[in-house]
Amino acid sequence: MKKFKIAIDANQDLLKFKNLGEERRKAIERGSTTHVNASSFTNNLVEMIHPKGIKVEVVQIIEETEDTKSFYLKPVKLESMPPFLPGQYVTLTVTINGKTYKRPYSISNFLKSLEMYRITVKKEKNGMVSTYLFNECEVGETFNLLGPFGHFTYQPLRDGKDVVFLAGGSGITPFMAFLQNQAFLEKIHSLTLLYGAKSEFDLIFKKEIDEICSKNKKIQVIYVLSEQKRSDYAYGFIDEEKILQIGFENKTFFVSGPLKMYFSLNEIFKKLDIPNKFIRHEIFREVPEDLVEQNFQLTIKMKDKTLTIPCNEKETLIQSMEKGRVKTLVHCTVGECGFCRSKLLAGTVKTEDSCVRASDKEAHYIHPCVSYPLSDVIIEIPL
Repeated sequence: MKKFKIAIDANQDLLKFKNLGEERRKAIERGSTTHVNASSFTNNLVEMIHPKGIKVEVVQIIEETEDTKSFYLKPVKLESMPPFLPGQYVTLTVTINGKTYKRPYSISNFLKSLEMYRITVKKEKNGMVSTYLFNECEVGETFNLLGPFGHFTYQPLRDGKDVVFLAGGSGITPFMAFLQNQAFLEKIHSLTLLYGAKSEFDLIFKKEIDEICSKNKKIQVIYVLSEQKRSDYAYGFIDEEKILQIGFENKTFFVSGPLKMYFSLNEIFKKLDIPNKFIRHEIFREVPEDLVEQNFQLTIKMKDKTLTIPCNEKETLIQSMEKGRVKTLVHCTVGECGFCRSKLLAGTVKTEDSCVRASDKEAHYIHPCVSYPLSDVIIEIPL
């Protein structure tokens, strides 16, 4: 067999690069200048999958536990809800006493027909929106939705086929879409759910979970009660001992629950030397315990105006903006999506380092949805 040598002429390579701009210009000139019809198939498909907003009607309300209700939402104008991946959430816009609030809620069901979404809301102490939904919302009421959003999803190329769900309290909600999705269950080898709550009566969707497990032998569920001892339940918290009992090698962990659970499990994962690439988090934020009731002034600079409103150290900047009837850019409210990213021009705020990229921190950018004022603050928002 003859051997061939390939010689690369550097000058020819540079010449080709030099002429690239002219070739692109000619290619652009050859393109059509005809206006694309807004009702084209592609545009309609994009609008169906990623609508700018969805008007929905509450068609059913079910009390799951003493402090938790599920709301079934159907589209008012669209033929179906947009497709989503199990684990994703939507942002619900609620108007209360003339003030607009946006809150994220996980989609807690999975229907192939996309006939409706189910969101499940736990009544929180001093929670403006959750209290309204729990006490006042009725069937027939309409809301606007944004989304779906979120990265708390299963990816076959990234995640293992042996999966562990660790849920605490209302953190069970995103997992319900996984459990109802047959396509997801077919991709995995095994699924173990550790679900912690205070008592048997605080276990949301228990009947539904048990029914799913009875039909699929891949799924094992362990209920963990922290304030009630029962022979047929584990007792205490989701801790190292319980993770060792189910085994942790070559498994992917999904965590959804209170912030204390999040920090506790992170320490356990480090101790067991479980790599971060095998851990997924659905983050729940809580007000830092070291903050006090102290009032300041928040000045918001926009493209065409500047507003100054009161703010409080125990409320995020977004919460103060909602109370001040200032238009906000917010989706997740936990500092993950970056949609509310704003420039901090003056003042001091308290924000978890994990919520802001190092480059943003150096350039004085913050996420107002998880930033608490420690002084008078001036921010610039992209509006």
